[in-house]
Amino acid sequence: MAKRLTKALREKRRWVGVMVDPSCQNREEVEKRLNALASSLDTEVNLRLMDWWPLDRRTSLGEPTPLTTDHPHVALAVIRIHLKDARLLRGLLESSSALEQHGLQSLTTSGKIRLVRERLGLPRPKRHTQK
Repeated sequence: MAKRLTKALREKRRWVGVMVDPSCQNREEVEKRLNALASSLDTEVNLRLMDWWPLDRRTSLGEPTPLTTDHPHVALAVIRIHLKDARLLRGLLESSSALEQHGLQSLTTSGKIRLVRERLGLPRPKRHTQK
């Protein structure tokens, strides 16, 4: 019998909270930037866009957090990446010119998506239930 894939055996992930260039008007444009970033790296990197809050929807988030007060004119996103690729991606996105070069710049990283959302002041998205 095959060994069951438990939480301990799954590949570990990191969640990265990023600023997104406000010129990105929809989710597809952000995903294109992520794909371009992943293809520019030497290794195969698996990036997934989990949350995206465009600039016009940020006003509905309420009070900004200490991380987002200095950046009121950018969109926010949460990206999932595997732990083995996290250091490489963070090296690209933590530079001060990353927003101009890639359209993305890292603000925070965690092993829990809940913590990244809290730091960025993002609510947990509603789950779509099937009827």
